[in-house]
Amino acid sequence: MIRFLTCLAIAVFLPLGAYAQVDAVDLTAVFVDGGIKIDRLLVYQIGGIVLIRGRTGDPLMAAKAVRFAARTGYTRVANLIEVVPGLADKALVSGARHELEMTPQLDGCHFQIESVGGIVMLRGQVTRETQKELAMYVIAKIDGVKELHSELTLIAPAVSR
Repeated sequence: MIRFLTCLAIAVFLPLGAYAQVDAVDLTAVFVDGGIKIDRLLVYQIGGIVLIRGRTGDPLMAAKAVRFAARTGYTRVANLIEVVPGLADKALVSGARHELEMTPQLDGCHFQIESVGGIVMLRGQVTRETQKELAMYVIAKIDGVKELHSELTLIAPAVSR
């Protein structure tokens, strides 16, 4: 009976001990430098397996992460990237809003931005015609913008007394 329990303990705890010896290697920076743009990206190599986690609205980006791992020489990849519909659109709206706010020539303008499937709708008011063109240019150059529609209106600037 003691021999059986000893064999059972060795069979159970020896493999667990071997797994505890494996060190995880953080590869996240390598993937980011390789152009993988995924929200909350975490990439670790554990025991010869590359584990990829994160969230994206773009299934092609999730596939690109796996191809990048293969090109880097890893053959065993666990792709745990969650594809969340609409996430890319939220990121586009957030990025567009940030870019417009950081453009000093657009101070005093008011914008509403929507995106569905990479098609961006820009609404709002500007005080000069050149601001319309600049706002459209700033948004059009953002990665992920497939089309841009504008309903910007020109309003008279407030007169200061």
